[in-house]
Amino acid sequence: MNDSNHRQLLSPHHLIIGGGVIGLSVAWELANRGLRVSVLDQGAIGQGTSWAAGGILPPNQFDTAVDPLDRLRGFSHRRIAPWCDRLQKVTGIDCGYRRCGGYYLADTAGEKAAMIGTADYWQEMQIECRRITPDELSMRQPALSDWCTRHPDAGVWFAPGEEQIRPPRLLKALRSACESSGVELREFCAVDQIDPETGKVHLADDETITADKVIVCNGAWAGRLLPDHRLRNSVVPVRGQIVLMRTRQPLLSSVVNIGHRYLLCRDDGRTLVGSCEEEVGFDLSTTDRAIDQLTQFAYNLCPPLQNAQIERTWSGLRPLTFDGFPMIGPLPGSKHVLVATGHFRSGIHLAFGTAELVADIVQSKTPMLDVADFRVGKQLANTV
Repeated sequence: MNDSNHRQLLSPHHLIIGGGVIGLSVAWELANRGLRVSVLDQGAIGQGTSWAAGGILPPNQFDTAVDPLDRLRGFSHRRIAPWCDRLQKVTGIDCGYRRCGGYYLADTAGEKAAMIGTADYWQEMQIECRRITPDELSMRQPALSDWCTRHPDAGVWFAPGEEQIRPPRLLKALRSACESSGVELREFCAVDQIDPETGKVHLADDETITADKVIVCNGAWAGRLLPDHRLRNSVVPVRGQIVLMRTRQPLLSSVVNIGHRYLLCRDDGRTLVGSCEEEVGFDLSTTDRAIDQLTQFAYNLCPPLQNAQIERTWSGLRPLTFDGFPMIGPLPGSKHVLVATGHFRSGIHLAFGTAELVADIVQSKTPMLDVADFRVGKQLANTV
């Protein structure tokens, strides 16, 4: 074939669209199984929504989980330590994975009711979660003593199993590992359209690539590539914004959560303040209002942060499905296209488990975890 704009004979057997944590994890897993893989991303590899994540890993328990999403979380969580160990051996990069514990604070009646329900559910799942007093919290985390004094009747719970990871380091390690494994990475490579019947992927520069399998891992943008399959309506972007502060020493030794907001301290003195949930389409800008609200939240909860330097702010677009479950599996009616998206606020946490499940499906193996509740057709069938 003489058409230089059609790459068929030299095309990759497995083409992944999206170079975030899901796409890179799938790529590395497939490459480790001896498959030929390419990754396309419309921007820089590893610099999108996954990079923008906080990296909090809530406590979980696979053995006692009943809810499908909790089972997927536990299944994936078991893989984080071995994956991070392998990544460090291959790349020399420490992903910052460590157990730090998490405090959950509740001051209003609604917050307390919600947290009591969560704590009871965790107890049923045999996830350790202890209720403590604000005075105990003050002794454990002196930087919060002022808040504890002002909220003597607040509910406080401690979950020692909460962990954290540093997404930028993880993505850097995954990129390096993929390159070492022979994965082709193509940045700033926009995809215009996918033909589910043939596996042909049409790029914005008029190039066409034909692959045996096309795996769509580009998060909230998945619906734009497959509009005829109504993915545009079943996965939507939800913007989150984060403020990064820096002090000479870390002020907190554990994650501190209040509802959807949190303070997360790194060992180098950086503190992440997040987050919000905004349905604003594909607008990636930060807003003065949200950044001010997060900043004031941080100052109120941890007054010593008033002396911190605000290093930077950013936003990311989380992919949300109608039922909160990710989509993992084949596109209905297609032998060539699979989808792995919709992980919402848990992309980092669910990435490694998702990668192994997708690889099983690609190789026509029975997945190690039942993925029926995450099938793509379920979302489409219930979309209006």
